[in-house]
Amino acid sequence: MIAHKGTIEGNDLEYDLAYIGHTLTIEQIVFVMKAMSPDFIEINSNIYLHSNFNGYGEEDGNRFDNTPQGKEKYINNISISDVFYFSEDTKSHKSEAQKELGLYMLEFWKMRLYHLFPDKKFDFILSENGLYDENGICITFCQSI
Repeated sequence: MIAHKGTIEGNDLEYDLAYIGHTLTIEQIVFVMKAMSPDFIEINSNIYLHSNFNGYGEEDGNRFDNTPQGKEKYINNISISDVFYFSEDTKSHKSEAQKELGLYMLEFWKMRLYHLFPDKKFDFILSENGLYDENGICITFCQSI
């Protein structure tokens, strides 16, 4: 027998489902799952988070370090710290907790991207000091060169 661990350590499915069912609503669970599996779009062989691409055009001048990967990294950037900026939960303001969430999100995005685009390779980045015009813990991805 070969055991394959889950993405997140300490899994106890029965306990975890009981906890989720007791503390969260179905709507809250679905919102979390949506964040872990966002919509992606492919435009001119580039891959973007669909929600982040709004405001940019296909023919947008490449002002993102003059590379397709630079444009992907910039547009796909999410500030985890900004997500929890107004949270009343003090634990969610801790950078270690935000970093852990960012790493988990990237793992789920990685699975989804490789499922959708099996012939492409990607780089996944977690920055503890912000990226571009965002501060704090940030995550992004781009295609490997």
